[in-house]
Amino acid sequence: MSAEVWFTRLTLKRDDAAIAPLLQELAPADSGAAMATGHRLMWSVIPPETRALHDRASPERPESAAFLWREAETARKFYLLGPRPLDHSPFFRIETKPYAPDLRPTDRLAFNLRVNATVARKGNVDARGRSRRSDVAMDRMRAEEAGGADIAGRAERRLKAAESATAEWLQRIGERDGFALKALRLEAYRVETLPRLGRGADIGVSDVEGALEVTDDKRFLARLLAGFGRAKAFGCGLMLLRRAR
Repeated sequence: MSAEVWFTRLTLKRDDAAIAPLLQELAPADSGAAMATGHRLMWSVIPPETRALHDRASPERPESAAFLWREAETARKFYLLGPRPLDHSPFFRIETKPYAPDLRPTDRLAFNLRVNATVARKGNVDARGRSRRSDVAMDRMRAEEAGGADIAGRAERRLKAAESATAEWLQRIGERDGFALKALRLEAYRVETLPRLGRGADIGVSDVEGALEVTDDKRFLARLLAGFGRAKAFGCGLMLLRRAR
């Protein structure tokens, strides 16, 4: 991500005469398709030089994501963290400002995060020998069932597993990346199927909110800019912050 980072709010022009006929395509009812469409819409406001740098054919393509984003209100508003966007968009009203959070050790912050938190287990590899990653909720569920847990009430146990496993995952991340998790509550957990070359790719998505304390402001800011977890292209990983009361 560029050294100059901007935080942008994008509001879809739903009532625009040119947009209204396209709403079904711009905001599909299927949530997995909506995540993929949102990714393409975000690229529409990214400046050409950033698009060129992150093109798959670019020999200088960075490993880091070009930007982070998330849907704020279904098919209405989106947040984008990355390069300064274009001044005008046929799809969005654009509001942007430099991203320069004033972070110091011992700061207590409330957060909201949509995350695809994953774990790799030894021996779980694909046909090419690459590690397969599982989202932490399903990894916890499999471990419990291997230990003899009854499959009855699985839906309720999945929510508990998602909350506890995501909390433990963030605790581990924080030890490395400059923050201490103080509280976490699961708002929602779901498995999304993302369209990909005609085949579905399933990812576990947790919506969580909570509180944290900054322990190292530089490392924490670096993590905020890099994002949390995987599936960043599909609207996961952007942590929204406010001062804790």
